[in-house]
Amino acid sequence: MSKLDLNKFEAVIFDLDSTLTNTQRYPFVASEWLLKKTGIESEELKASFLRNLFTRYMTSIQSIVEGAPYRSASDIIQTAMINSLEDIEQPVDLSLVDEATHRFKTLHLELSTPRDGAIEMLENLKTREIKLGVLTNSFAGHAKTILTNLGLVHYFSAIVDCSDVNAFKPMKASFERVLRDLDSEASKAIYVGDEYYADMVGAKSVGMTTVWINHREGSLEDQVVKYGAFTTPDFVLNSITEFAELF
Repeated sequence: MSKLDLNKFEAVIFDLDSTLTNTQRYPFVASEWLLKKTGIESEELKASFLRNLFTRYMTSIQSIVEGAPYRSASDIIQTAMINSLEDIEQPVDLSLVDEATHRFKTLHLELSTPRDGAIEMLENLKTREIKLGVLTNSFAGHAKTILTNLGLVHYFSAIVDCSDVNAFKPMKASFERVLRDLDSEASKAIYVGDEYYADMVGAKSVGMTTVWINHREGSLEDQVVKYGAFTTPDFVLNSITEFAELF
């Protein structure tokens, strides 16, 4: 594995969900509650709902990136749940959807835990006097709350979420904001994230060095074909632990 010369950089910026933290459980737990309250017992219908939910969420983000009016992450999730219930021809109880949206947000805070090796890696970077930041597409204010709850907030000089700029990754505005908050140039900053479209496409568009945490074992070739050769990450790894081994 190639080594990363940190002496060439002054800042490292991380995605939050599924990069620094484990957050895979909360969408499933919140969705299970809604499906149970709606009376859906078929495993086939449950699976279809979840597929549609994630597809609709990502489609909504992409539409905003392409010029549609900004909507909050909460609003996108709520609308996606309504549409996903309609997709499987189930009745929509708006009061249940409201409660499920609240549960999405609450569980995101409650079920987030640090990735293995994340704390040791952050400590290592801090001792090297590297400026650290977080950039996330998640719910307004949640990144700072989660990092505070986990005892990690003191590592970061900048924490930016989509509500701060009314823009979702990969839009340039969000990356430019966190770089500005860190008083760093893109050419001297590294971005580490797990979502190819949001993280690699966005960070490369502003000229950052990129690290793709490919823990879902996606096809790099397929992503490059889809989004263009300019998005090719500088490093492709499987975990934050592997990132720490680069320096």
